[in-house]
Parts: sequence; structure tokens; C-alpha cells
Amino acid sequence: MEGYTQQPDACHKQDSSREGPHVTVSRLIPVPIPDSVAAMIGSCMPLGVLHAEMDAECAAREVRRFRGPLCPEDQADREHALSTLARANKVLAAYNPGLVLQPGGGIR
Repeated sequence: MEGYTQQPDACHKQDSSREGPHVTVSRLIPVPIPDSVAAMIGSCMPLGVLHAEMDAECAAREVRRFRGPLCPEDQADREHALSTLARANKVLAAYNPGLVLQPGGGIR
């Protein structure tokens, strides 16, 4: 399982119009993490979110498989994978918008 770390550039900034530190979105770099750490992180997340994360990763890989001109059966399979990804992303976005996956498998 891979974890994600933030690049060191400007992960926190002070907004003069509001009080308190505000987190800015930066690109995440995938790094490998030990299975025990992944299990510990997973134990802190609701079960539905963990299932959605696995569904999103599988659906994103499935969508990536379909390239070029598609026969009707492949087109239906691709659309099914896209709908599965959309459902999983809806759950992930409600929990943490940073977990949403793109159809190609990357983070949005």
C-alpha cells in the first residue's frame, strides 16, 4: 500500500482576511509505507470509507484498461467502472476531498 506525503512547499499559510492557519492543497507524492502503518491508518477510518477507497482504486485501474476504439461490451464495462468510481468518489469526497481519484488512477 502506498502513502502520500506533501511536498515541503507552502503546506501552511496565514490568510490575512481570516484568523488562524489555513492549509493549502499541494501535489502529493506517493511513497511506500509499511503494512503495519497502513493497517493503523485504516483502523482510524470508517469501514465504509475503506471500502470506497478500495472500490475507487479498482475502478480507476479498470477504466485505464479501456483505450482506443471499444466494442459495445467494452464500452459498457468502461461505463460500469466509471459509475463505480463516481459512487466511491462521492463517499471519499464526503470524508476527505483529498482522497478522490481520477479515472486514470491519479489523485484529483
